[in-house]
Amino acid sequence: MYAGQPVEDRQRQRRARFLESGLTVFARDGYANSSVGAICKDAGLSSRQFYEEFTGRESLLLELYEMIDRESREVVAAALEENSDAGAAAIIDAAVRAYVESIGRDPRKARVALVEVVGAGQKVEKFRLDLRRAWGELLASAAEDAALHGEIPPGDYEMRVMAIIGAVNYVVDCWSGADPKQPLDEVIQVLRRVIIGAVSS
Repeated sequence: MYAGQPVEDRQRQRRARFLESGLTVFARDGYANSSVGAICKDAGLSSRQFYEEFTGRESLLLELYEMIDRESREVVAAALEENSDAGAAAIIDAAVRAYVESIGRDPRKARVALVEVVGAGQKVEKFRLDLRRAWGELLASAAEDAALHGEIPPGDYEMRVMAIIGAVNYVVDCWSGADPKQPLDEVIQVLRRVIIGAVSS
């Protein structure tokens, strides 16, 4: 116990503060221009405490990226599962809505996961490509299911899915940082047309 609170709880809270501040600083200053000092200042904690939790900025970025990506992939997978008996348009709308709301409602998340991780170093880039492959597998599987049900023509979806991921992420990044934001339903309609066009021809 420390100050009436279990040490483990204090450590979890401290780590959460560093993650929140990392999200803020990386999005505000850019990963390349950020510093441990700025993150510590935002968190109201010391650099000694930072290095007790992370080996450096890169390890903090990787943890943030993994967390944002995992949360968004989980809600998209759930949306695909929940709407598996619906038509292709309804499935696409549900999955896109889940993704945009997960990653795009907080502009910091979109900025870090879609922009700042690009070119952030060899280790981050390898991790980014691994996560992109995981997204490719999830979405290609959904497209193959739709093809089995006659919703879209059969085909090799691997390259198409990569094109879809790039288009969706670009639109989400633009939408997330816009002020005022375009209505989400309009964004979903645009992305639905893009996705259907990519998988139905």
